[in-house]
Amino acid sequence: MSLQETTTDTSGMTEKLPAVLWNEGEVTHICDTAAREEEIVLYLNGREYLHIVASPNMLLEFGAGYFTAAGIAEKILSVRIDDKNVFVEADLFPGAGPREGFAPAEKKGHVVSELLITPEEIFAVRKAMDVDVWRQTGGLHCAALWHDHKIIAVSSDIGRHNAVDKLIGFMTLQGIPPGECVLGCTGRQPKGMVMKAVNAGIPVIVGRTAVTYPGAMLAKEEGVTLIGFTRENRFTVYSHPERIAGFPAEEPENGKGTENNGELLLSGWQYDKGSVKPAVDVVVLEDTVTLYLNGEKYLDNTATLESLEELGAGFFIAAGITKKIRSVKVRDADIFVEADEVAEVCGKMESAGGFCPRESAVNVEGGITISPEEIFTVREQINTEEWDKTGALHCAVLYYQGEVVYSANDIGRHNAVDKVIGYMTLHRLPAGKCVLGCTGRMPHGMVSKAANAGIPVIVSRAATTSTGAALAERSGITLICFTRPPRFTVYSHPERIVGLGYEKGI
Repeated sequence: MSLQETTTDTSGMTEKLPAVLWNEGEVTHICDTAAREEEIVLYLNGREYLHIVASPNMLLEFGAGYFTAAGIAEKILSVRIDDKNVFVEADLFPGAGPREGFAPAEKKGHVVSELLITPEEIFAVRKAMDVDVWRQTGGLHCAALWHDHKIIAVSSDIGRHNAVDKLIGFMTLQGIPPGECVLGCTGRQPKGMVMKAVNAGIPVIVGRTAVTYPGAMLAKEEGVTLIGFTRENRFTVYSHPERIAGFPAEEPENGKGTENNGELLLSGWQYDKGSVKPAVDVVVLEDTVTLYLNGEKYLDNTATLESLEELGAGFFIAAGITKKIRSVKVRDADIFVEADEVAEVCGKMESAGGFCPRESAVNVEGGITISPEEIFTVREQINTEEWDKTGALHCAVLYYQGEVVYSANDIGRHNAVDKVIGYMTLHRLPAGKCVLGCTGRMPHGMVSKAANAGIPVIVSRAATTSTGAALAERSGITLICFTRPPRFTVYSHPERIVGLGYEKGI
């Protein structure tokens, strides 16, 4: 299968990809629509600051919003674009120096606002995020900005962080008072996402999906009304309900407690078809881990505090930094990795908030074959109970010799995959005989992880991007996405799948 016939649509946000659809035993050649991603270079006050993967639109707004949301720029002076280079001039907060690795946003304020909105306006924000490009690709996040009782801007991007940054930039460049705005987002709301609204001064976040416990606590502390699980007729408010008409003024209890099974709980107020009642949700706890390589600090990373030895080993293998791990030691949230043949990696940030790996120059080999039944077995194992309970944990699994031998959960899909690759590495399983399963999307950076690890087959529950599919093709990886029994879509190297008719070559 070749991707040479790929074409770009007029908006520049999507591309058409040739693919093979399996549906209840029938094989159909299709032309699928996938999201595009580009490498964007951000400059701050004349100096190169960061390479970041993003959808190539609203770049002026992205530049202004990125530095505002990150707590770096106190005032944006100007933004200009030259191709995929974004040049931002800004007055900076004191101490906002050069970037060191993958740095999260830093808090630069507290939100004070007398804004009052209605449940109907919350649902209007939710509806504005139902954009065609999401339905077409399944791979683009969306954000919406509300002001003066109406939606004034909508953005889409391969990453939820970027989509929000674009709207914060729109608000900043247009001079719109942030205290009068509501920010909607399709993605989850961990602490780093809530921090963007805090730094921008936006008092209300409308999320379509889950929040995390640290995200909710930050919202409580810094004056943000945090709304999650916004559906057609209901939503849950976790902090500062006084801004919503008809809600009690009392703040929900912190709700941090455990049941017999040790689950973390968060209290809120739930609106459901006109009624308001107390609610308690199971949520995720995230934390910061620090990775050290050969005795030196390498990276701070937001992760779920489990399987940290596997995370340490897998991170450096998946990033293309080393091919051989000598040892991994964990001390609290510090992970110390010793490795051979260390390669330099330019500090990049994947669009969904993870470290962007090197691209492997080696073609992945693996004579394994996999049947549709085995593909659905992998899919079943990544449909985890933890995701169903919280809506916030990604899962990845390792399939080897006819069974799933390991699974990992994490707030980030990058980390979940790194943990699986780390398990494979530490247990010395032959990569060429393994299959990687993942709940998350498969852009270029995620496919690179499998390529660097030498895994020949990826099974994803979600979408790919055009560059993710192209990398899988040239790296020799069989990329299977939208795996939803009884169907799945194959974007590259279908010869490894029994029953598609490609077993003897393309």
